[in-house]
Amino acid sequence: MAATSIDPPSRVAAPPPHDPESAFFSETPPAYAPLPLTPDLDPPGADRLGLSPEEIEQFRTQGYVVKRGLIPTTDLAPFRELFWRQPPVLAAGVSRDDPATWVDPGDRWLVENRWGLDADWMGGSPWPSPEDERPGATVGERVGRLAHRLNRDSANDVWRWHGLGHDPAFVAATSAHPRMLYMLEALMGGPVKRPWRNRGVYAIFPRARDERESRLGAHMDQNMMELSGVTLLDDVPPHSGGFTIFPTSPQMLYPTSEQALNWVATEASTEAIDRLKEQVQPVEFTGRAGDTIFAHGLVVHSAGLHETDRMRLAVIQDFNKVRRRSHMRWTAAGKHGGPRVQCDMDGYFRFPTDGDDDPADGLREVTNQWIMDSNEFVLSRDAPFEDMFHDWNLGREPVRGHVVDEPPWWRKYGLPPLPSATQPPGGGGMAAVPLAEIATYEGDGVWRVQSRANDWMDG
Repeated sequence: MAATSIDPPSRVAAPPPHDPESAFFSETPPAYAPLPLTPDLDPPGADRLGLSPEEIEQFRTQGYVVKRGLIPTTDLAPFRELFWRQPPVLAAGVSRDDPATWVDPGDRWLVENRWGLDADWMGGSPWPSPEDERPGATVGERVGRLAHRLNRDSANDVWRWHGLGHDPAFVAATSAHPRMLYMLEALMGGPVKRPWRNRGVYAIFPRARDERESRLGAHMDQNMMELSGVTLLDDVPPHSGGFTIFPTSPQMLYPTSEQALNWVATEASTEAIDRLKEQVQPVEFTGRAGDTIFAHGLVVHSAGLHETDRMRLAVIQDFNKVRRRSHMRWTAAGKHGGPRVQCDMDGYFRFPTDGDDDPADGLREVTNQWIMDSNEFVLSRDAPFEDMFHDWNLGREPVRGHVVDEPPWWRKYGLPPLPSATQPPGGGGMAAVPLAEIATYEGDGVWRVQSRANDWMDG
């Protein structure tokens, strides 16, 4: 299909672009420890499909709802088995039968890994390491997230198994499970955009008792998701790193954004998140495999405090309604010491013209946050509505299966497969492509991307 040029209303200028990998946060520490969300605290209806009046009220006022046993544990069992055969587990000597090996695996992880990646970088090369010379970027420029993102920070050892989020069988058992789709329509209303991927499994490991103190890293994802969901892949008892949220955070942040459907932070947004962390007690999602928490996409959240010898396995998911969209959140690598440059909502890259980095160079690495199913800005520039749930369902209409197969962004733009058929489940990732393949140079450092966002519905 031919690309289309999208011009948003001239009365609303595109806000300055931000890095797709960045989160919205502040340095204010949370004032309260999390309260575990155990089943005895659930409102009526948590064990059933749909929403009870009490759950509707909780979502409207608190921004979240928990559904127990939403995904049958038998549907998740094959992926728990697959977990124990993955390269990070094998490299660190982590054994399912020996919990002592679960402690601080970051001591044994490789600093760099390229497990499960195709040789498709910039059209046919292996994914680069930080030391590799690259025609499309400065040596050491980031490549985005790998299929297996391994982090050891001051609080936790975390393995984000993003690659599994591409696997069709895994998506069918989680984000696109019939029971999940039912809840998406019950909450957001239709048409629901059928999920094509999710962020995969985030594993948080226990820590040695005499080492780092676990703490919250509260933030809000600056993405175009309308609803977030976390499904437990295995049981998570209290104080074991459970997904932790700040109730009422969506209600506090939403009116501070410049736009209703694209997050555009303001000075009031920073004041709101500071106030939230000072005044609101966070809650920690605990439960059994298959339990799921749904939260509004603007929820402030964190991995939970981890004080036990258990491992936390959770599936991180993003959901949207079908809407008219504008452009992808592309990011272009810097070259010759020049800065990384992001694409704005109008589809423009604007490169500096006063340095050694040639702004007309189309052989420049361009990537996006491939772990996301929601990588496109919404076309609407409407200001926040008086009722933030004005077009949500939340009990207004019965669920009737209004789910639409909107093509995923990588198919819209003809980007590399995620992953190729040669990769086993759990590998892959969308490689960089040259800037000149997705944009046209207009002079004075300006490149314009042609949108393919709505070709599928207009064609």
